Amino acid sequence: MMYYPWQRNQWQMLDGLIEMDRLPHAMMLCGPAYIGKQQFASVLAGRLLCEKPQAGFACGNCKQCLLLAAKTHPDLLWLLPEEEGKAIRIDPIRSLGQFVSKTALQRGRKVVVISPAESMNLNAANALLKNLEEPAPGTHVILVSHEPSRLPATVRSRCRMITFPVPPLSEVENWLTQVSGKKENLSELMDYAGGRPLLALQLLESDLLENRRTFERLLDDVAVGAMNPIAAAEKCLSSPSVMTVDWLYSRVATQVRNAGAMGASPLQFRFLDKLVQVKSRLLSSANPNASLLWEELMMDWQRLTR
Repeated sequence: MMYYPWQRNQWQMLDGLIEMDRLPHAMMLCGPAYIGKQQFASVLAGRLLCEKPQAGFACGNCKQCLLLAAKTHPDLLWLLPEEEGKAIRIDPIRSLGQFVSKTALQRGRKVVVISPAESMNLNAANALLKNLEEPAPGTHVILVSHEPSRLPATVRSRCRMITFPVPPLSEVENWLTQVSGKKENLSELMDYAGGRPLLALQLLESDLLENRRTFERLLDDVAVGAMNPIAAAEKCLSSPSVMTVDWLYSRVATQVRNAGAMGASPLQFRFLDKLVQVKSRLLSSANPNASLLWEELMMDWQRLTR
């Protein structure tokens, strides 16, 4: 497994630190979702655990690499939400404490990957803090974060921040052409994906691109009065709510950018703030009523466009 082409600079920097034995015990890989941070974390974990790295990468053949390939390496711990969109609670973080307190079973390094780190609830984040403040020798904690601002400042301050920006459009389009063999509609695709390569690929390989087009037409219909907001809200329920909120946010944010700082209205900025709050509610454990949320958002959208 390799990192993605647009991650070369981050990899060279961290590989250099490994060679000098100066890699931080805690790192946070920060950047938008769908740009490959979790795969980068996996490749980095392999590099750290491999017995005989070759040219700065895991060899793929040693005992450690074979254990990694079988997903049975005893010195690698992945902490993920039990379900997408759910929280990482305190019990898995307590198990992390037990994991790092023991000697590595393969007598090498130990690696912990937490993804996405902002899904930890407050108790879990506080429990993690002790492990960050008192790092165990030979242990590296890699936090993958799409929204680092949602993490407590105390956690962020104890991690080396590695930033992964949205890559250049030309690089992404070249990569998409290579992996998909397709060249058509790339401009529209990248616009819908917000420049994020893995989301663009997901749109390309599924029905999400057509779903996005359908949603854009629905917004147009509400804007011109061809569809009432309640009927539009019902149609929004057929797609994952968090993703659809992101689509709506992208539509409004594009309008704001096109209007410029002086042309955008305060109502647009308030609506963007509201969409951020709605997304947080959808990602929380509160289980809000999606139907009511979409009715309110569609009525707001109608007012905004009029």
